Amino acid sequence: MLSLKLLSLATLALARRSSAANVKRGLAFADSSNSGDISVAENTQVYWVYDWGTTVPDVLANSGLRYIPMQWGIDGVESFAAMVEVQGSMAVLGFNEPDLDSQSNIDPVIAASLWIEYIQPLKANGVRVGAPAVSSSSSGMPWLAQFLESCTGCTFDFVPLHWYGDGCTAFSDYITSFHEQFPSWPLWVTEFASTNADVSGEWHDVAASTWYPDLFPAVVEEFCAQSIALLDSLEWIEGYAWFAFYRQTPGSFYNLLDANGQPNVLGQIYLQ
Repeated sequence: MLSLKLLSLATLALARRSSAANVKRGLAFADSSNSGDISVAENTQVYWVYDWGTTVPDVLANSGLRYIPMQWGIDGVESFAAMVEVQGSMAVLGFNEPDLDSQSNIDPVIAASLWIEYIQPLKANGVRVGAPAVSSSSSGMPWLAQFLESCTGCTFDFVPLHWYGDGCTAFSDYITSFHEQFPSWPLWVTEFASTNADVSGEWHDVAASTWYPDLFPAVVEEFCAQSIALLDSLEWIEGYAWFAFYRQTPGSFYNLLDANGQPNVLGQIYLQ
């Protein structure tokens, strides 16, 4: 029943496709080895794209999508503003999950000092500046609060955030909590996906310790359809990008493309 329901969602999305893109909807482009796959996102609901890099690759520049450069970590921060100016970027993203050791891993006070010197000046050129994007771990919001307190004189146009977890209810609760803690700015959810066990138990029987991998894609597809409808309905959500735009790989259930670089059911829901 779940599979039929999700196929109906994808069909409905295709039937209602508009020639105009959804300005909120973006792509987290995660497959440089198959960069030509971006062509399937042209003339869809997607409006913007990023790839965690500072300079737009030719294939993305020619895609018709708005490229958003990112200053991922500390390396190269002193030259970031010059790269943004050359590209004529409309907006920029800041440090990527600086609260995590496994990501850009930057002390919030040091991050604020670098921001004041190298990124804040972009505002004088009319560039829309997004704050650092923290993770949805317990360290995320406290890191951002300390950064904002330390970033004297900094102005932000939006605040990005990331989320991975179980189900649309948990997703909605988290982004609402984030908004309530940081109500002064619109939010961009620049990474999100359903990556763990579904709380309904439809694909993980906890008591029996049994997993049902054939149902994984359907659960993620349903979450995607519900979550993008939620994000589109919220005025304080200004942008979002599903994680991620890449081809099917073993053990992954949140890729938007199949093994041949064409949209799978999940991709059809998101792109159309």
